Amino acid sequence: MTELQYQTINNKKVYDIPDNVCRELLKKGGAALAQCYPKPGDGYAVALLTSQGNIFTGASYKSDTATLTMHSEAVALARAAQHGETGIVAITGPNCHICKQLIWESSLRSGIDTLVVMEGENGAILKVPISAMMPYPWPEKLGEK
Repeated sequence: MTELQYQTINNKKVYDIPDNVCRELLKKGGAALAQCYPKPGDGYAVALLTSQGNIFTGASYKSDTATLTMHSEAVALARAAQHGETGIVAITGPNCHICKQLIWESSLRSGIDTLVVMEGENGAILKVPISAMMPYPWPEKLGEK
């Protein structure tokens, strides 16, 4: 993969992700549905892109109590972090509000305004910064609890 370009907006890096890379993310996220547990294909899956150019996937791990279910976003973020990659450039969506919060916190720590990549009408690629999805974020900056 070629080196990713970014610009700084509001003191955060915002990467320019080409549509072909976004389509690859969406494809890998879709393929990760087969990794859902306990029933493959029954759940949610995502793919994320790190600032080092690597892609990690995550699939939901369901619990009978529901409260212990691991969301695919948390799984993918943890997988990336386990490989020392915490600069998340993009992640597929849409995402639930709990996961948006987790993506937001990751964004604060990395200084990257993570793009949420989705497929829109007629196959158009949508890239929405997580900051635009969090109009009243908590915390607004690191160190606020």
